[in-house]
Amino acid sequence: MFKLIRNFHFFLVITILCSRSIFAQDQTSPKSFNYERLKSQYEKMINNPYILMPYKGNYFLPVSYNDNPNHEVFEKIEDGLEYEDRGKFTKHLESEFQISFMALTNKNIFGTKFNTFLGYTHRSYWQMYNEEWSRPFRETNYNPEAFARYIFDEPVNILGFKLIAYDIGLEHESNGQVQEISRSWNRVYGRMALLTGTTFINFKVWHRLAESAEMDENPNMYRYRGYGQLDIKTYINSNMVQLILIPGTEHLGGELIYSTHWKNGVSFYSKASYGYGISLQDYDHDSRRIGFGVSLGEFFALSKGVN
Repeated sequence: MFKLIRNFHFFLVITILCSRSIFAQDQTSPKSFNYERLKSQYEKMINNPYILMPYKGNYFLPVSYNDNPNHEVFEKIEDGLEYEDRGKFTKHLESEFQISFMALTNKNIFGTKFNTFLGYTHRSYWQMYNEEWSRPFRETNYNPEAFARYIFDEPVNILGFKLIAYDIGLEHESNGQVQEISRSWNRVYGRMALLTGTTFINFKVWHRLAESAEMDENPNMYRYRGYGQLDIKTYINSNMVQLILIPGTEHLGGELIYSTHWKNGVSFYSKASYGYGISLQDYDHDSRRIGFGVSLGEFFALSKGVN
């Protein structure tokens, strides 16, 4: 319990600091996203039948340091006599990258204003500096999904925030490993997007689809990943700050991201991760990591919809 309180306090402080930065920017600068222009650009994008649209972010961190790597997963391999001179399979320093996109599958399905999409997110942790073990991919998380999206013609005002869209979807997430170290789960989810000024707030809640006791690889997942997550992203000139909170029922995790525009669609990108639920293999392991690299442009960063 003390550990949960300590972790919650840590992220509460971060949230307050980010919120102060967000609202200070709103008070001192007249800039805000022009919803009509954003919606128009979004519609142009989905009307292109051959485009893969940016989704959850695309980045490459050639330097990613993990202060508390999870050695337990691979200790049986490390303990083999033929490998005793190779050292640890999981070293502190590695690289990390993510590829994420979505594609439109149907517009105005069944005569409604819902559009349907297929999405895919691929995140890998690569032991690029571990020459002794032939630089393996330590973990990869595969996340395909299908969802329906409703975009409001006019934003719905909720306590000073503008509700601009919501999604209903189904997703699978897996680390693609053999049974002994396999991690996977399936979820149905709801997600809503709020906008205030140049701050984008994304609430996502989910329900895990039940599995038999024999097939369940993560019976205590809710303790670490909970029933949803909160994503707050704000743009200040050419800078972006993002906070992702993963509130489990007993443990807490999250990521704090900062990027600044470099040139064209490329930005300098840094990310700090702390706590539980960061990746599938380590969902029940306390992670403390920081990484630096670059990211590719995403919709809000590339958009000109700012007043």
